[in-house]
Amino acid sequence: MYHHEIMRSLMKERVRERLEEARAERAGRFARRAREFWADRAERAAAARPVRRTSGRTAPLR
Repeated sequence: MYHHEIMRSLMKERVRERLEEARAERAGRFARRAREFWADRAERAAAARPVRRTSGRTAPLR
């Protein structure tokens, strides 16, 4: 193998590794943002006034 072939092979490996790292970083960022979104949404739902749900009956049975 000639020098340029060896260097090309090394650069391909480095590019592949860096792309994998970037994908992992993006996935981690996405997961963090999703967790923050759902935590915020749960907080807002807990802070909201609770809704009274009726069973559909107009008067209690006796």
